[in-house]
Amino acid sequence: FGGGTIGHPMGIQAGATANRVALEAMVKARNEGRNILAEGPEILKKAAQHSPALAAALDTWGSVTFDFASTDTPDVLPTPSN
Repeated sequence: FGGGTIGHPMGIQAGATANRVALEAMVKARNEGRNILAEGPEILKKAAQHSPALAAALDTWGSVTFDFASTDTPDVLPTPSN
């Protein structure tokens, strides 16, 4: 939420609005029993039809992915039990 809110092309208030609209759309879809993992992008595109702030955010960051290997290692490693 941080960078997308502050870096929104229409300003911080629009960034906050885009976050709220996106969150509400996803919660509503989940509550309706929709598969938000599979349908997420379409759910957001539909919500953006009624929210210029969300539309601008999707235009700016819609193609960003988080498909990378983790560089974080666990602090505790499991040990086999006998």
